[in-house]
Amino acid sequence: MEIRKGIMLYQDCQLGNDDILINSGVLPHTQVEIPRVNYNDHSFTPAYEADAFLPKRNWRPLEARETQVLKPSGKRTDANTVYIGDIPDDLRHLFESLRLHECRDREAVFTRFRNAPATTAAINAGITAFLQPRSEGKPFHFHYLGTNLPNLEVVASDTTRMPEGYQEEDKKYMGIHNDGTKYVALSQLYRSGNRFTINLGKEARSFLFVNLTLPQAYNMLKQKIDVKKHRIDIINIARYFFSCFPDYPVIKITQQPYQYYIAPTDNCFHDGSTFGTKELDIIMVYFGFFKF
Repeated sequence: MEIRKGIMLYQDCQLGNDDILINSGVLPHTQVEIPRVNYNDHSFTPAYEADAFLPKRNWRPLEARETQVLKPSGKRTDANTVYIGDIPDDLRHLFESLRLHECRDREAVFTRFRNAPATTAAINAGITAFLQPRSEGKPFHFHYLGTNLPNLEVVASDTTRMPEGYQEEDKKYMGIHNDGTKYVALSQLYRSGNRFTINLGKEARSFLFVNLTLPQAYNMLKQKIDVKKHRIDIINIARYFFSCFPDYPVIKITQQPYQYYIAPTDNCFHDGSTFGTKELDIIMVYFGFFKF
């Protein structure tokens, strides 16, 4: 299935041919050989939610038409564009001074920040200075500093339903999904803003996304099923879309250390991936209304 014009990709850095790849869709997680995670004291095969879909691994470079489809045209907004770029050098040097690449677990990462209050304050100021002109006066806020284990096909899981003291092995991963902590009508998702995520880890990670807004996905579903009968909303749209259109391609962007991506994660199907890595994945996330 060919990709359609939808969410665009804006590059604020140099990317090679292998840094933006495309595949031929998704598979139910039950049809995928799940890679085992072996890291520190962890050794397990990740579990998935019942309706999780994972990207096929037949990645290839974009063809000329596909590059043109993703190329920005018209007005770029916080709801219709994915951005990838490098953080400023001065901000990168501050992060590098924390030597986060030496951290082997989540607590070690937090300890580095706690033990360097002046550097942490300078980082906060630097990120604010970088994001303010890109938010057009709209509010933005720090969301979290997080870690993920290496060699995960996808990284997102709903930990809000996990019991206190849960272990990494207890997580159930969501697969390619859309965000949303509260109910919003699909037609209003363009107002939800977007997510700014920096890779602070030692290795490259991947950002996966489907280049359709959720209203576009909903309109495609209308051609296949009775969307009113099935009560399609932000909670179940991923399951129905991937069941009906498993061959719609997924885009994979390589996110190098100290690069950021900005994406409308409430308004598109997406996930992060550490597949093939060996080191701890570390990310810092802000939410707002960012654009270039």
